[in-house]
Amino acid sequence: MLDKYANKFKAIGHPVRLRIVMGLAQKECNVTKICEGLELPQATISRHLALLRNLGIVEGVRDGHEICYSLVDDKIAKIVDLLMEEE
Repeated sequence: MLDKYANKFKAIGHPVRLRIVMGLAQKECNVTKICEGLELPQATISRHLALLRNLGIVEGVRDGHEICYSLVDDKIAKIVDLLMEEE
């Protein structure tokens, strides 16, 4: 159980993944919009999204040719909310 939480904290501890999660806490989004918002290449964003998806932090739902991502881990969402209150 603790390993699971440690892995999730490690995942959101990376600046790019934290920015992705913070953005998805505000609004679900496709990869193209995430790339534009973070000004990073699609390959980079896709790699980070895959890790977040494998840990159950985000979920992708296909909409035609695109996949729309959303934050699905309630505990991580609460942590992100607390972080955003500090800004």
